[in-house]
Amino acid sequence: MKVFAAAILCITAAGSIVGAVPVSCFVVHAEPTQVDEVAFASLVDLVSLADDHHVPLTILFTAQWAGFILADPAKVATVQTFMTHGHEIGAHHHAYWGTLDHAAVWDGYTNTPLERLAAPDRLRFRGTMVEYWELVSSLPGTRETACMGLGEEDAVDWICDLHYSTFGHTSSDAVSEPTAITVNGCDALQIRHALLVEPAPGELAALYAGTADDVLFAVVAHVSDYAERPAVVARWFDVLAAQDAAGARRATAAAAVQAWRATGP
Repeated sequence: MKVFAAAILCITAAGSIVGAVPVSCFVVHAEPTQVDEVAFASLVDLVSLADDHHVPLTILFTAQWAGFILADPAKVATVQTFMTHGHEIGAHHHAYWGTLDHAAVWDGYTNTPLERLAAPDRLRFRGTMVEYWELVSSLPGTRETACMGLGEEDAVDWICDLHYSTFGHTSSDAVSEPTAITVNGCDALQIRHALLVEPAPGELAALYAGTADDVLFAVVAHVSDYAERPAVVARWFDVLAAQDAAGARRATAAAAVQAWRATGP
């Protein structure tokens, strides 16, 4: 059994952990099509709820969100506060080829040559991943984790400054060990996550309680998911508290993978 680094995973009080539960991560996607004052207020509310429940978030911003935040010094300061409270700020990308056959909208950035895009899509082109990264990397902190939605042809969009990759939607994706990958000639470690609102939190709660403590357990939700169904997120936070009252087995994606890697094979 792999034992995670004690730096983030020590049991701080007798009885604080019910049984042996895995390290949990909560990833938040800030989508490129839902960027406005209402959405930002929902994100602030989500972070506040997470703070109250001692749940460190891994918040992944698209370039659209980055541009929106960077245009307002008060929002930049708010994001800096997120980090002060222990949350991670990462990157999210809706890649071109991967969105052609999925219910997702391309964010307008790609390293694919423009002539290879469908003619209507060329009008939606915002820039290469250089322009994307200029925006996202200008947010407070240093980006380490990303969910890039990369299909085989989208691999050229990966950015080598990123060290950790996340992906997945189904309940089986909740449980994983960090796996070494090479994308666009860059090495990274990848974990999976399950979409919190589908399936129901009850199914994930049972899976979490029955999962060994030598793997990671990660879920993902969108800012819009919280805005539409805040009780779903609140119930999940209650599940975590019931199994791990002190929060000893919760971490951001980067911290969890770093602790996993630090323990060796």
